[in-house]
Amino acid sequence: MAGETVQVGKYTLESLTTGMYSDPKIVYREYIQNSVDSLENAVALGVIEKSSMRIDIIVKAETSYICIKDNGMGIPSAEAPETLMNVGSSKKRNSNNRGFRGIGRLGGMSYCDTLVFTTSAEKEAVKTVITFDCKRLRNLLIPGKYEDMSLSEVLEEITKVDFLPEKPELHYLIVEMKEVNGFSDLLDIDAVKSYISQVAPLPYQLRSFIYAPQLKKYLSKNGYVVEEFPIFLGEDELNLAPVYKPNKSRFKSDRAKRTTDEITSMSYFDVIIDGELYALGWYGNCGWLGTLSDKELSGIRVRKGNILIGDNKTMNIIFKEARFNGWTQGEIFIVTDKLVPNARRDDFEQNDAYYDLINALSNGVSLEISRAIREASFTRNNPNAKALREIEKVIAEASNAVSEGFNSSIDKETLLKSLTESAISLSELRVNDDFSQKKKELEEKIEAAIKEVSESKNFKINHINSSIDKKSKQVLRVVSNILSKKLAKSLVDEIIAEIVSELNRK
Repeated sequence: MAGETVQVGKYTLESLTTGMYSDPKIVYREYIQNSVDSLENAVALGVIEKSSMRIDIIVKAETSYICIKDNGMGIPSAEAPETLMNVGSSKKRNSNNRGFRGIGRLGGMSYCDTLVFTTSAEKEAVKTVITFDCKRLRNLLIPGKYEDMSLSEVLEEITKVDFLPEKPELHYLIVEMKEVNGFSDLLDIDAVKSYISQVAPLPYQLRSFIYAPQLKKYLSKNGYVVEEFPIFLGEDELNLAPVYKPNKSRFKSDRAKRTTDEITSMSYFDVIIDGELYALGWYGNCGWLGTLSDKELSGIRVRKGNILIGDNKTMNIIFKEARFNGWTQGEIFIVTDKLVPNARRDDFEQNDAYYDLINALSNGVSLEISRAIREASFTRNNPNAKALREIEKVIAEASNAVSEGFNSSIDKETLLKSLTESAISLSELRVNDDFSQKKKELEEKIEAAIKEVSESKNFKINHINSSIDKKSKQVLRVVSNILSKKLAKSLVDEIIAEIVSELNRK
């Protein structure tokens, strides 16, 4: 082999684009994770504030157009052509970046006629526009034609680079896919929203998933901060709406009957192997009525950098009965660098760390969930079990209210009354030996909950920033009390959350 030149064939490009991914929508993940890395870098270097981070995604089915834009670092003009045209080469490293293999940026080539990258870095009065003629590319890759062309020659043939004037204060990267192929569902905005909500590092929607504050508190206490990024999706710039993770406190289970179920409490777990923390996770305790009807919710999801690895079935492997994973809503956050996502990001590299993780989960959390499902099936029609489950719901509601904040003093008083009545009901409840230990545990929890709620001074109105004067806050307290008297709690939750959010934006 000495002295010979290694040739990289042009068909390698097809293998790294269409051949790499089974679902075209994966291109959204690839561009989002690159945007996320850029935003994190911009915050770390003080280019933008964390509160200013933003990713906008426009999907125009009528014109077959997709645009993904971020206000991250951007790429300096001297580096942009090499960075965006290289294949399988990246300066990123796995330890602190989600997109680190240098493959995904060209994923859009397979699904459109023209792929355009436009980028500018701060303090540069120039933007770089790199255009890929993907239609021409497909012609060059027809078997039997242009066989003498190498990969680099093909890329040079289909690529155009322009440098244009730009405002020096701007910094961004824009990915545009033009004349997107209609055979994929890349232009189905509902399908795109569903996909992004499951895959991207998004915030939870508090009104749908009331356990979010409690979950973040647990993760933070264990040294892990959930990375969340604001992603907005719409058909044009004037109609962009935020996207959230799909997790819900209330949901439908048992696909045949579509019975309403809800999370009554959260279970948290860690995975420690040879003294090293590998992962932190959670799952929601519920009635365990069957497979979750909503595929966006079902299955324990595995995330690294808060980006989904695999899908809702990836963790089937840890259950002796794989179907039990579909009964579960939860997440596993990988915190060790020993676990490396594979190139397709449909799982992890099959190294020793991976097998250690699967073994730990199989002998830990999966057994807990399986046991809970069987116990729920056994006790579902037992009146004692039903009564204890209702009391457990009240305790969970109290825990969340203390963590999240009360809507009003009326809200707090109502919750205290509910806790007190539940404590009385619990003391009067006669249970057999199967439930005596559960009753004792709930007696201790409800006593602690009453004390915690009584002493708490955490009201949502207090979460408004200091620019709001005391008189305005007092008016808001009165309004909150009136709303709590007149409207259902779920509606008041939504109204107060919107008020607080809107005032904090000002």
